[in-house]
Amino acid sequence: MRRLIDWLPLGAIIAAYQLAGWAGRRLARPLADRLLLSWDLGLFGAVPGVWLEHHLPQAALAGLELFYLSYYLFVPVAPWVMLERNGRRALWRLWISAGLAYLICDLISPWFPSTPPRLLWPDFAAGGAGRAMNRFVLDRFSIGANVFPSSHVAGTMAFALCHRRYGRWWFLPWAVGVAVSTVSGGYHYGVDAVAGIVVGVAAEWLGSRFVR
Repeated sequence: MRRLIDWLPLGAIIAAYQLAGWAGRRLARPLADRLLLSWDLGLFGAVPGVWLEHHLPQAALAGLELFYLSYYLFVPVAPWVMLERNGRRALWRLWISAGLAYLICDLISPWFPSTPPRLLWPDFAAGGAGRAMNRFVLDRFSIGANVFPSSHVAGTMAFALCHRRYGRWWFLPWAVGVAVSTVSGGYHYGVDAVAGIVVGVAAEWLGSRFVR
């Protein structure tokens, strides 16, 4: 029973994501595509995902697709490693920080409904096996909309920063790879990823102080 309770937050994260998608559809707000695009152009001077598609070699793009796919491994592995190495108190510190990150994204995203860049620019049409697998998953289990800020990025960043407090730095490059891959594959705007990093950093800071 204790182990079941330890893993309940994972189910809550998934349920909250679906609830945010339901709320976004019920709000029926105008699409924020123009707004997010203007933020991308203002911050980067280009659409980052399209720029990466044109300037990175295919091998690098394929590797980033695997980073994006690895998100579904990252989310269960990060808490499992924390529990095994540092115990239940550390696990709940991680759940609180990551839960805050996901919660912030889920509360903001319904107000910024938008279309994933991969559906707007033909530059993302091509792709190998990694992209095909990612789209297979998204077509069946995603809420069907772009999310600002990116909950992928916010959650993995909060997880990684929690592990850093216990001396495990290797989650950070993994989280950064996930962040870049959300943009390179056209799954998010660049500002989605930047905002996700900010949310992840803030959530981990708040979560650690809450536990303390």
